[in-house]
Amino acid sequence: MRACHLSFCFGLLLCFCPRIAFSTSALASRVLVVYATNDSNSTSVATYYQSKRGIPNGNMCPVTLPNPSATGLDASDYANSVQTPVQNCLKAAGEGNILYIVLAYIRPFGVDPGSGFDWYALDSYLADIWNQYTTQVFDPVPSATHPYYVENQSQGNAYVPFESLASYRAVGVFPLIYSVWRLDGATPAIATGLVDKALAAEAAGGPISQNSNPPNACIDMLLDPTSSPDDGYRAGDWDLYRASIFLGLTTKFTVVADTYDTEFGTPPSSDCLNTGLYAGWYNYNTYNNAFSWDTGAIGWDLDSDSLADPRSGPTWSTNALEKGIAVTSGPLDEPYLEGMARPSGVLRNLLEGANVGDAFLRNTRWLKWRILNVGDPLYTPFPSKVPPFNAPLPANSLSLTPREVVGGDAAVATTVTVSDPAPSGGLTVDLSSNNPAFPAPSAVTIPSGQTSASFLVTTSEVSGSVDITVTASTSSMSVANTMVLDPVLAGVALAQSSVQGGTSVAATLYLNASAPMANAVVQLSSDHPSIVIVPASVTVPAGLSAVNFTVNTNSVSASTNVNITSSYAGATSVTTLTVTPP
Repeated sequence: MRACHLSFCFGLLLCFCPRIAFSTSALASRVLVVYATNDSNSTSVATYYQSKRGIPNGNMCPVTLPNPSATGLDASDYANSVQTPVQNCLKAAGEGNILYIVLAYIRPFGVDPGSGFDWYALDSYLADIWNQYTTQVFDPVPSATHPYYVENQSQGNAYVPFESLASYRAVGVFPLIYSVWRLDGATPAIATGLVDKALAAEAAGGPISQNSNPPNACIDMLLDPTSSPDDGYRAGDWDLYRASIFLGLTTKFTVVADTYDTEFGTPPSSDCLNTGLYAGWYNYNTYNNAFSWDTGAIGWDLDSDSLADPRSGPTWSTNALEKGIAVTSGPLDEPYLEGMARPSGVLRNLLEGANVGDAFLRNTRWLKWRILNVGDPLYTPFPSKVPPFNAPLPANSLSLTPREVVGGDAAVATTVTVSDPAPSGGLTVDLSSNNPAFPAPSAVTIPSGQTSASFLVTTSEVSGSVDITVTASTSSMSVANTMVLDPVLAGVALAQSSVQGGTSVAATLYLNASAPMANAVVQLSSDHPSIVIVPASVTVPAGLSAVNFTVNTNSVSASTNVNITSSYAGATSVTTLTVTPP
């Protein structure tokens, strides 16, 4: 699974509206259950879920699939057999009333939207069924977060207060999206068992331990991230590390935090039995039978293809369902690390009393992407909340908004927060940055009686992506965060990485930000100019961030790798094209 820099600015929208409490029984009328009329297993699972949760008859949505045993749908079948009938059901039930869509043992889980792209999650497409989030087919990654997502910052310990999907929806001004889940697994009995386990654990106030001891909360990091920046693959470890800290504040679980690069059950890592919660990585195409899942257990693994097929295969989540887990999440294809459900936010929201439908959607960055969620979205493991998450939790934090930006392109809003109000005369917090491209002031003063202070930092241009550590400290606390600065130049992307000599290839020059008013003139060169011919420069017009051009080639007698170098504003990027003989 690859991690990628995100050259997007995540804005923070503060909504001051009353908190609205919704019980699980009240939310039953806000669930749409989709089932296949030409699949008896799908129909029976839908009927079972309806009876257990009290779903109204008007919220049962029948569809007829062209092939109920197929794993995916093409664009036409998706539109005609799923999207349109589900839209009709939503209109009948009140599209604004429905919050959750549950696919009852429906086999197609992938969709090919066309345009040369393939294998996206059907569920994730239904989450934006009205195309209000986007009409775009994403490649290689989505270009914007969905509106309910929050950009929590693990290393900086900066977390946005939880807001339920119902409260968010009550504001009525955001794109209409849904939390989409499926009741699935190797057999229909596993699918209906997900409902039973959720209801039992919900009534018990959390996953039901197999013995008299508290359940284990198992966190599987690759390494201890505390000496590393919160970027790239280490972002996964920082999320898991912060999740372990949150769980350790409660008495509800025994936290088993593993920082070996082996998975649970592989020495030197031990087994993790009596498991109520799990989050970890990276166990690609494998599942160690190192867990004994408590009733109502919730867990997922951050790895590629962990739900490549919810019913069969070697992948982690598929096997966890067979072994008894109640809720899991994962991708059917390469998701990038940034596209996975983020453990610290999900687990914190659950401790704060969220149901799984809200917690996972709020902490999964993209829609119309590759993530599947399996389980009952109404499952609220801790309806009474878990102390100390049953009240506002004071914390020391350092927030950077946005946390990744093009150097010199935007100012970064920086907020230092301390757990206790500043004393009379204020509290001086020392600041430092390990790179002058992020010139933080030497100190900031939090006014008397206040717990935070904010200021802007204007960044400088950089010649390549750089991680910058920013630290805020007093005599009694220290907290750090990672600022990621990117150069304006992203580089050249080729339509093909290999071409026959004498032919041409389409190319696109990308910037990480819009070109300035004076245009951006990017210099190009080839290290074999007699084989690969590129223009001396390409101009990106003001306001645009990409422009197409053509690369020509000459015949060769042997396969040759040619480097195409682009240069702009002190940054360079190299793309390799392989030219082959006839």
